[in-house]
Amino acid sequence: MLLSWLLLAAALIALKAPQIAAMQFGDPDDALRLVQVRDLLAGQSWFDLHQYRVAAPEGVAMHWSRLVDVPIAAVILLLKPLLGIHLAELSALVAVPLLTLLCAMALVGRLAVRHFDREIAMLACLSFALAIPLLWQFTPLRIDHHGWQIVLALAALNGLHAVEARTGGAVIGLALAATLAISIEGLPLAALFLVVCGFRGLRAPEARFDWLQSATVTLAAGSAVLFLATRGIGDLAQHCDQVSPVHLALFAWTALGAAALRLAAPRQLALSLGGLTVIGASALAILLTAAPQCRGGGFAELDPLVLRFWLPSVAEGMPFWHARPHLAAVIVAGPLIGLIGAWRLWREAEPAEQRPIWGDHLFVLFGAWVIGMMVARASATAFVFAAVPAAVQVAHWVNTLRKASPGKRIVAYAGMAALLVPGIPVAVAASFVAPKADGSGTGSAASCHFDRAAAALDRLPPTDILVPLDMGPDILVRTHQRVVATGHHRGSAAMHDVIAAFLAPSAEARAIMQARHATMVMICPAVSRQSVYAKLAPDGLMARLVANRPPEWLAPVDLAPGSGLQFWQVVR
Repeated sequence: MLLSWLLLAAALIALKAPQIAAMQFGDPDDALRLVQVRDLLAGQSWFDLHQYRVAAPEGVAMHWSRLVDVPIAAVILLLKPLLGIHLAELSALVAVPLLTLLCAMALVGRLAVRHFDREIAMLACLSFALAIPLLWQFTPLRIDHHGWQIVLALAALNGLHAVEARTGGAVIGLALAATLAISIEGLPLAALFLVVCGFRGLRAPEARFDWLQSATVTLAAGSAVLFLATRGIGDLAQHCDQVSPVHLALFAWTALGAAALRLAAPRQLALSLGGLTVIGASALAILLTAAPQCRGGGFAELDPLVLRFWLPSVAEGMPFWHARPHLAAVIVAGPLIGLIGAWRLWREAEPAEQRPIWGDHLFVLFGAWVIGMMVARASATAFVFAAVPAAVQVAHWVNTLRKASPGKRIVAYAGMAALLVPGIPVAVAASFVAPKADGSGTGSAASCHFDRAAAALDRLPPTDILVPLDMGPDILVRTHQRVVATGHHRGSAAMHDVIAAFLAPSAEARAIMQARHATMVMICPAVSRQSVYAKLAPDGLMARLVANRPPEWLAPVDLAPGSGLQFWQVVR
């Protein structure tokens, strides 16, 4: 397992070396995460998660957890005296994702060795290299929270495979408490694990719902402790995008219900089902009654313009059918071998006492697969849940094919390869049928060399800059400048103003900039998203800037030649 990690880590560092050297983040969230860690190390309160250089002077209160900041800050503090601040930060940007990958591979390897042998463990760990949505979350510079969520999901899965109910349930509960403290998006996955714990009580009445009680009690207690430790009591509002008092009440109620069900120890299936139904329905009622605004999810209160214009552009939060064909194929077909393997283990595992465990594994794997198809960034969890049963199934197929004719082996291996890396055949096929792009506005943020512009921007007095939402974090991480908004939904009002300004005619755009005391505009014309602004509003500010027809109140500034970025200064 360690050798697999070393090889994979070395390959990832080599592949990302240019981006590491330039500190070129692949996702704005990673850049803003580093900004948040810097603010913490500079003296900002542990409980204060505002970004004061966004939508100044009030700032934007982020919904992110300090738990994710801790390892990044720890590496920086440890290495700063030895390497200086810049190299210490670069080291953290490389080390933290790779150490997270090591944790994930160790948990997969532990699960494999528990039931099988080292060969299966090696195959399961090597499967990380084949799952692009999974591997992306552990690449250098990927310091946001998704990697830790995967690790905690694997910890819960290991708890599910434990022999002793109290220990296994406690591991599940604590892992779920931590993942929910990091992101409330883990709630559907938490529900899957609790449903399995409830099923175990139905399947074995003599166990008296020990699994469910242990998991829910530790979830409730762990969530309360983490809430106080990372959030304090300064913000007790009912938020929909992070654990709030209403969620703590929901967890506490579920724990009380599970404890009561264990004490009652009903022997009749109907009574047990009725008890579980009451617990679940009451928990849902608590949420909808105390926080009715959360019925629409974490984005329920998003500004309508932001909801219509920005949210669909967040590809990682969309269902698989919004993804590019090769990525959609990976999301849908990637976990299939694991599903087949888990099904076979449920039906055929020896000794037979192991079969219910694989039935439970199949249930959470299937649920994670469905969740991943609906929210692309969640698909990585399905891949790690599939790793061990997929390794078992591949080994089974290889052993079976040894007796087959050469022709059958070739066909079978080709089919197996297509299931293991489904994105490749789909990408090849798509290259023949997809229309060729005309080359206009098809670039990405990689075309924008923020590092070349940073020094020039940093020499200017601090001001507020109107920039497209996804470019704001790069300005914040490289300079002391401020931005009107970034692509983070807590700043919905400022996000609305950025979108509205770029879509608005000259006079309206100027009024918005004055209201936001912005004195500069920055864009990268190569980025495709900016051509979308121009197409939606041909007379809007963005369309005029892309066409090099700025309004009379904006003067071009040749601030960073060769950077791909364009700047304008408000002159009157």
